[in-house]
Amino acid sequence: MPRSYAISPKQPAPRRLPTVRIAADKAAQFRALARQRGGTASGALAALVAAHADIRQPFAPRVRAKHGPDGKRYGAILPDPKVSEEVAEGLVRDARTAGISLGEAMRQLVDRCLEQSR
Repeated sequence: MPRSYAISPKQPAPRRLPTVRIAADKAAQFRALARQRGGTASGALAALVAAHADIRQPFAPRVRAKHGPDGKRYGAILPDPKVSEEVAEGLVRDARTAGISLGEAMRQLVDRCLEQSR
């Protein structure tokens, strides 16, 4: 039977998470790891958030980073990934429970990823 041209229901738009401000060395490590695995930093961040939706390991309280040589704590930016609304809501809920910002939650996910990839 041939496919029809019927209008399909509107698909939920993915939610765009904020850009991640992070230390330059960690950003470089994360980008290199993403390239090594054949992906992009944005795709790798989306995969991390999706993995967190399954694992749901609690976040730690915020630990202030020390100033870097150029005077900035977080001198690099990772792109803003797109994830489904359900996955994003889990991350937002877990960040609120820990009393941290969404950016800090994303930094902690990147840290966990880099630690486990060693």
